[in-house]
Amino acid sequence: MKKLLLLFFILAMCVYPKGEEETVKNYLDKVKVGKAIEYKNLKIFPIIAKKLLSTQGYVTLDEATDKNWLKIKEVGSGQVNSVEIKNNGKKPVFAMTGEMISGAKQDRMLNQDVFLPAKSGWIRVPVYCVEHGRWTQITPEFKSEKLLVPNAVRQKAKITESQSEVWDEIAAGQDRLGIASGTGTAIANYEDKDIKKKVDEYARKLKKVPSISKSCIGVVVTTGNRIICFDMFANNGLLNKLWKKLIKSYAMDAISSEKGTVEKADIEDFIEALEQANYVSTGTPGLGKLVKIESDFGKGSALIYKSAVVHMDFFPQDGIIDDGGLRLDIRRNQRLED
Repeated sequence: MKKLLLLFFILAMCVYPKGEEETVKNYLDKVKVGKAIEYKNLKIFPIIAKKLLSTQGYVTLDEATDKNWLKIKEVGSGQVNSVEIKNNGKKPVFAMTGEMISGAKQDRMLNQDVFLPAKSGWIRVPVYCVEHGRWTQITPEFKSEKLLVPNAVRQKAKITESQSEVWDEIAAGQDRLGIASGTGTAIANYEDKDIKKKVDEYARKLKKVPSISKSCIGVVVTTGNRIICFDMFANNGLLNKLWKKLIKSYAMDAISSEKGTVEKADIEDFIEALEQANYVSTGTPGLGKLVKIESDFGKGSALIYKSAVVHMDFFPQDGIIDDGGLRLDIRRNQRLED
């Protein structure tokens, strides 16, 4: 009987990671929504920390690549949804879900956030293929493309957790934008001359969003009447390092959308509702703890290390905004939980 009780306790601790949940809620409790910054069809609400939450410095995937710290290769003769990464550097490296690596047998995107230990040895990391039409080795190893997949692909991957849905969204996005790619690679979105010009324009106009305040640690991104993404980081320094690729990813959604109509009050309600989501520990191949965040209006995840939310993302499903703002049932559920 004691063994059964112990097993139940262990399972309960895995399903309900209270420590990690409280870390996320501590961040959400200590942020406020800033004034929207808007350009064309993209309306971005800065997330401002009311107090300093983390001073930790982070080395990003691109920085580690530039330092020649990382080796990234296929698993054996190749597995679609896994690669191996070795960090030869003296510091841990943060790699964010959605970052693209190219070469080897097909281009991939990271499936989840991972914090690679220093001097790590080979670590198997989950990925999605973002190049449906190739399974031929063109380079011995992968390289970082210094790009995120388009935001809609990140959203589809997070909500469906399906490789086929990822491929379908890449194809649908390229159809919307009139992009042709012989192998169906997501990188083609950024290489198309006309699309690149439009994306770069958004990037120039919105490049200073993280600089509005040293306390800006994230954003809620909207286009038309949709909240398309929530990204929050440990601190302003990490947001700044990743902003160039984040804004290009967001812009991919905005190009084919409409002018933003979401209001600040909707974002405040949305963040309050996030606190009532379910938190499920999933494990991580690297340092820290990875928590899946699930609700009836979207999905996300949070990577936590030393009591800091290194990165949290959340992707709402379409339709959470109606004529009265954030859908009444979502706001009501949040108030009932309170």
